[in-house]
Amino acid sequence: MGRLLSVGLAGVLAAGSLFLGAPAAAQVKKFELVATRKNLVVDEGVVWRAFTWNGRVPGPLLVVEEGDEVEITVRNADTITHGLSIHAASTQTSAVVGNIPAGQSRTLRFRADFPGVYMYHCAPGGHGILAHTMGGMFGMVVVEPKRTKYRLEEELGRPPDVRVYMVQHEVYGSGKDFADGRALYVTFNGYNFRYVTQPIQARPGDYVRFYYLNVGPNLVGSFHAVGGIWEYAYAGGNPQNVTRGLQTTIAAPTDSWVIEWRVPAEGSFLLVTHAFGVQAMKGAVGVLSAKKDGPRTAVVRPEGPNLPLPAKPKRVVDPFGLGSSDVDVPVRLRPGDPAFVRMVGNSYWPKVLEVPVGSRVTWVNEDVFDLLEGERTGMHNVTAVRGPTQLASPLLKHADRFTLEVRRPGEYEYICAIHPYMRAKLRVYRPGAEELARR
Repeated sequence: MGRLLSVGLAGVLAAGSLFLGAPAAAQVKKFELVATRKNLVVDEGVVWRAFTWNGRVPGPLLVVEEGDEVEITVRNADTITHGLSIHAASTQTSAVVGNIPAGQSRTLRFRADFPGVYMYHCAPGGHGILAHTMGGMFGMVVVEPKRTKYRLEEELGRPPDVRVYMVQHEVYGSGKDFADGRALYVTFNGYNFRYVTQPIQARPGDYVRFYYLNVGPNLVGSFHAVGGIWEYAYAGGNPQNVTRGLQTTIAAPTDSWVIEWRVPAEGSFLLVTHAFGVQAMKGAVGVLSAKKDGPRTAVVRPEGPNLPLPAKPKRVVDPFGLGSSDVDVPVRLRPGDPAFVRMVGNSYWPKVLEVPVGSRVTWVNEDVFDLLEGERTGMHNVTAVRGPTQLASPLLKHADRFTLEVRRPGEYEYICAIHPYMRAKLRVYRPGAEELARR
């Protein structure tokens, strides 16, 4: 993982993933974002089935300068519809790069008018924007200022010694947890405690510039260095929005900051989101380690690591489908218990339901955005791909329900025909004497 954390700035600016072949004189910066799904490692032995840009979460870092013409080609290499919302563009984008069918590409061109740190994310339209962002399709755009320098750079007369591009984001085990704001993990740059195991290296007195973005999609971040005070901080990353001497920067989803800081001494400085219980302890902690005459991590990039998958994962997290049983815990009902399955956040809840023979199981659609069609809608249905009998519901809008009396034991595995990555199981069992006695 160490090689992912430290590259020279010259290498960043020359990297093909950032600047794809446009001549410098033309002042056109070209990028390609490829929509695809991939299994990623987010902790040791923990696999996340993610929606991605270019196979990473977060996706590629896009760096341009104020006034540049920016050209982004979105290529949909997936089997479902995707799209793009890019917050650095002060123009209507959904008509150009929204609702891109599988196998197709579209190109957006805009001028980077305002310096700052911006989010981009998947935007097929409607309900799909919410689900695909939760699924992992987001990244960072930095528009470097030309007209006004950041204060500390101007005062010191030199660029930063260390640049840290930091994306904070959440991982959810289900659409229900997403709707309720219960994150399973909260990470910096795509991996739990990534910069604890591989600290960012600096020297005392180094000028560090953080490009911090909280993509959420739900929680408010509070970025803080234990043992440090941010010298200058710029809301949105715009040098005109300067604040001095902050202990913490507060960032709602999509909020961002550029932060200038000088490392005050030797030692290890914790970098945290100060919401300790619901964020820091779930993975959003890093370390900046300062040693006199020690090595420097010149640039920390925000793309998630590209690590080999474990042969036997300890845990599999699938926000929409079936993950490990410790995440998607089976719910077993006794005879006479009411049996409901909710459709919420493009997943079923519970994902595994066990009911006795003769139960009446009711599916209820809790997703509110039931407009539009296909990937853009929150309408769902129930379609068995395997089971002892046929199981198929009509299309359900918000608060619609479908009830089925299950008369044969066995296991049904079912999906939503509109969103086939939604996957769940219904297990029908014959109750024993003890369970019947509890009735």
